[in-house]
Order: sequence, then structure tokens, then C-alpha cells
Amino acid sequence: MKLNLNKIAAVMSCAVLLAGCAQQQQQGKYTAKPAATAAPKTGSATAYFPSGKVEGSGLLIEKSAPAEVLAGQPFEYTYKVCNLTEATLENVTVSDRVSSNFATTDSEPKAAATKDGIATWTLGTFAPKECKMITVKGASPDEGVVTTCGWATYNPIACQDIRVVKANIQLTKTEPADVLICDPIPTTLTVKNTGSSALSGVQIADTLPTGLTADGKSSLTFDVGNLAPGESKEFKYNAAATATGKLVNNAKVTSTQGVSAEASATTTIHQPVLAITCKATDQQFMGRKFDVSYTVSNTGDAPAADTKLEVAVPAGLEVVSAGSGQVSGSKIVWDLGSVITSAPQTVTATFTSSTGGTFAFAGTAKGACATQVSTSCETKVVGIPAILLEKADDPDPVAIGDSTTYTVKVTNQGSAEDHNVQVVVTIAPELVPVSSSEGTISGQTVTLPVVPNLAAKQAVTYKIVAKGVTAGDAHTKFTLSSDMLTSPITAEESTHVY
Repeated sequence: MKLNLNKIAAVMSCAVLLAGCAQQQQQGKYTAKPAATAAPKTGSATAYFPSGKVEGSGLLIEKSAPAEVLAGQPFEYTYKVCNLTEATLENVTVSDRVSSNFATTDSEPKAAATKDGIATWTLGTFAPKECKMITVKGASPDEGVVTTCGWATYNPIACQDIRVVKANIQLTKTEPADVLICDPIPTTLTVKNTGSSALSGVQIADTLPTGLTADGKSSLTFDVGNLAPGESKEFKYNAAATATGKLVNNAKVTSTQGVSAEASATTTIHQPVLAITCKATDQQFMGRKFDVSYTVSNTGDAPAADTKLEVAVPAGLEVVSAGSGQVSGSKIVWDLGSVITSAPQTVTATFTSSTGGTFAFAGTAKGACATQVSTSCETKVVGIPAILLEKADDPDPVAIGDSTTYTVKVTNQGSAEDHNVQVVVTIAPELVPVSSSEGTISGQTVTLPVVPNLAAKQAVTYKIVAKGVTAGDAHTKFTLSSDMLTSPITAEESTHVY
């Protein structure tokens, strides 16, 4: 290390004697052996402490005194004390010893102590290049020589500033207070050096709560590096929610200086929850209109924006109307807009069908951030069976011993099939049944076979042969029954037997 007066490794005490007489003067530097010169009106002596020369000295004392004075008359002499260095000098003292033939009356400043003819001034601290004066006043009553000698001591002091700094750090974390579960959660971490010390090895650890992830991770680490006093750095990321509710997100920053800080942010995750129901007519006849209604509600804690309801139109049905719904191909779409909680929305579509069958109406609803929900209901479309019974005899009239043929035709004129269709024929007593194309003959009764299913517009025909046995107006009875008929249909055919 370079040695100079600003940084001196040790404190040293210095004392060099400065001697001067009224009739003695030295021009230039003082040495240990002052030289006598002719007595001028005034005289001065200079000394350097501690080395006696400029080089290596820190303190200069210049003494000025009159070369000659009158006995009994007051006079004064002075010390000029100067710091030669660029450093501060401590504990500077100046001592003055004067012969006994001088009576001191005053001094400026006052001497700190006077003992055994030696006065001592404690001048304290000298700033770099600072000078201070000492003035001594007095008189000598008799002729002779007054001898005054001065010297100085001081402590050169090695001073160095040691800056005391404080390490401190601050962490803030910001997130939106409320978000939907499908929205990204923008998160900002800001770390700042709020102390007066530089920080190194700064690192942020962000532990995400259950229900939050970032890039599929449950914790994040940010290497901040170094931070100068007052410097801040910002880190951003997007979190994703997998659960609803109030989630508290905590983070901590540390540094190698041992300081740390914590920060937290709270975000409430909301989610719309859609529900859908369907209501349809249980059964309707073909060709008749019927309604199917859907109700979409929200049981969550946030509106379901941009909600759409879509219903597939079953094949075989015709859409009569759909209100605000848009019919496109084989589906109807309703734009419900924002479905808020506690405000269900209901829409209705009207259909008709020319064919029978059971039709299922599947509906799905989907809104922003809401899981798709589905429902289904059905309507059975049935036709109306209409059974027609036709009968005829040929020939009519018929002679005794001759035969006539009864033709029986059963037709389903309706729009739906009928079931278990059967005709029973009771031949009049004037005739006797001889044969039947189908069915069985028992006495005067001809029982035709049961038709399990008689489709719409389908017909069955039977023929029965009967022979005349007794003259008269014969009335043959035909009885028709089916599942559609709540009671049998009866008809008669009159045949004249002669």
C-alpha cells in the first residue's frame, strides 16, 4: 500500500524543541543549533516537527518575537502553528518555556496548564493545511535577556472511512382478483433492492397452490442475479386454473446476503356451470303438430357467455317453427348469449311427422368456460287405424239347393297399423256354410283367422260358400274386432233364398 499522510499505519508522538531569543533569528528552516545574528527590531524562528525539516514533517511552528523591548514595558510574542499535510492531525499541543525574568500577563488562547515555568496549549485537531495562532503577553522588569523556547507534540492519525450499508429486499406479486377458470392468470413478480448494499445471488421461488399450474408446473424459480441499490427486476408468467375458489399464491425471494422477503396474491377462480332439461309431448298422432322445449340454466358463479344450444332434428320430422333458432340442415341452433345464474332460458321447437315412430330429441348446450351438457327426450308419433269392413253375396237371390259366395274384405284405411284383426261370420239359418277360403266352420259360425298386424292401407279378403236350405230372407251377421276397436263392429248381409 502506498504510504502517504492520509493513510498512516501507526500513530506517533512527536516533540522537537523550538528555541528562540529576542536577539536571535534564523532565516529558513530551524536546526538543532540556532545561529546568532545581529539583533533586528523583530525576530522569528521556524521549526518543523517531527523531523526538523520539511520532508517527513507534519507540523510547522513559526515563532515571532520582538528583538528588543524596554524593561517594564509590555510586549508580546506569537506562535503560528500550521498543519503541513493533507491529513488531519490530532491532539496537537504547544509548550512554551520562558525564563524567570518574564512575567506573563495574558495569552490568547488561554494556556491549558502552567507549571514550573512551562505553559501548555491544547490546540486539539488540525484539519489539512489549517493554521492556528498563540499570542503570549507579558513584560520583563529588569535589563537582561528573556529566553523563550517552544515545542509541539501531535498524533498523526490514519483515518479511513468504512461505509456501513444495510441489505434489504422487497418482493411484490400481482394477479387479477377474479378470473374465469378458462382464462389465463397473468402474474407479475417484482423484486427490488431497497437497501444500500448491493445484492447477489438473488432468487425467487414461487410455489403455486393446489389448483394452479404454470406450464404444467406447480412451482417456479427465477434467477434474478445481482441487484444494485434501488434496482428492480420484473418477471411475468401466466398461470392456469384447474379448480375454482379462492387461491392464495405465495412467493419468496432470497439473496446470498441473507435477506429475504415474501409476497402473496389472492385470485378467486369462477366458473359457469350449465344445466339443460328437455320436455316433449309423450305421444302425438301423425300429421299433428307437437312441441319440444329446452331449458338451459346456470348453476355456477359466473355468466356463461356466448352460450349456444344445438338440437339434432330426427329423420322423418318436419320443423314447423323454432322461434329464434336457426334451422340448418338437420339441426336447430339457438344463440342464447350470456346465460346468467338464476335466470334460465327456455326455447321451443314445433315439429310434425307424416310417419309414425319414436323420435328422440338430443340437445347440447355449450358456453364460454362452461362444460358442454346434454339432454334428450322423446315423442312417440302414432297413426290412427281405421278399419273398413266390406261384404257382399253373389248371387242374390239364391234357390234352395244352390250356393252363394260371401266375399269379406277388411281394409285398414287409417295411418297406423291395427293389431289382432279378426272377423267372425254367423250364417243365417236359411243357409248352411259349405266352405271357407280361410278360417274354420263350426255349425253356422265361420271363424276367420286373426291378422296380428294389419298395416295402414293394407287389406285382407276372405270367401265363404253357403247353400240355400230354407226359403226366406236370410240375414248373415259379420262381426269385426281389433285392438284399435274398443267394441266389435257388426254388419249384416241380406240374402233372399227361394
